[in-house]
Amino acid sequence: MTRRPFLFVLLWALGCGATGGGVVVPSAPAPPEGLVPGTVWLPAGRFEMGSPAGESGRDIDEGPRTEWTFERFEMDVTPVTARAFAARQEEVRAKDPQARWWTDARTPDTWLGRCNLESPRADHPVNCVDWRAARAYCELVGGALPTEAEWEYAARASTPTAWWWGGSFDAEHVVGSVTCGTRGCAGSTAPVVQAGARCNAWGLCDMTGNVWQWTATAYQEQLGAEEGTAARSDVPERPVHRGGSWLNHVPSLFRSAHRGLAYPKNGLTGVGFRCVRRP
Repeated sequence: MTRRPFLFVLLWALGCGATGGGVVVPSAPAPPEGLVPGTVWLPAGRFEMGSPAGESGRDIDEGPRTEWTFERFEMDVTPVTARAFAARQEEVRAKDPQARWWTDARTPDTWLGRCNLESPRADHPVNCVDWRAARAYCELVGGALPTEAEWEYAARASTPTAWWWGGSFDAEHVVGSVTCGTRGCAGSTAPVVQAGARCNAWGLCDMTGNVWQWTATAYQEQLGAEEGTAARSDVPERPVHRGGSWLNHVPSLFRSAHRGLAYPKNGLTGVGFRCVRRP
């Protein structure tokens, strides 16, 4: 993948245009399945990362807008489930002894909701896993955590709008607490899905809502800094997570450009992950 400062290109001559958000020009539609079961190939293309100045709910750290170009890569269709993580948790522990995660029975009393490991919620996203555990799992299955730019490219799926489904919030597309109006009022995560309203045009489901997703990117206050957008081999002090979760009741947190940071004191019941595989 490559990054360069965004330069305006007149696309109407090619029969293309964008309104409001980033330009996405995929080279071909994504094949329906990836090489690994439960993954899809995402098409090669370019997009403009970040949000325009006039986007409602925009945060200052969503700019300056930056153009990225990608070769095709694979991504998990859904967040990693509690069942899938449980099957490899001893391997995760061996790979990174410093990795941490919490089970249902060990959910701290101060956290909203419950941790899904060792619970009846095996088909829900695994949550309550720290960044190191997520990285170790992805490496064990032959992949990696996505960079922040890869995540946003995948979430947008060729859309320039604030949310991947359009220009206004629609609770049908997320597992969140917006409709009940207070943080965590939805009660818990939901089982992952592989089709329907929670899946974008590239077949990726729960890219927004259900659980935030760890990325490989260390937080920087502006987009475009190389150290803030490239994958790192060390452990970032403040890794970015993306997508919003079941806990969130503010619609703007589910926008494609929104950038999140985990605050350990608030718990990790709303944080999970998915993996990518690069050719």
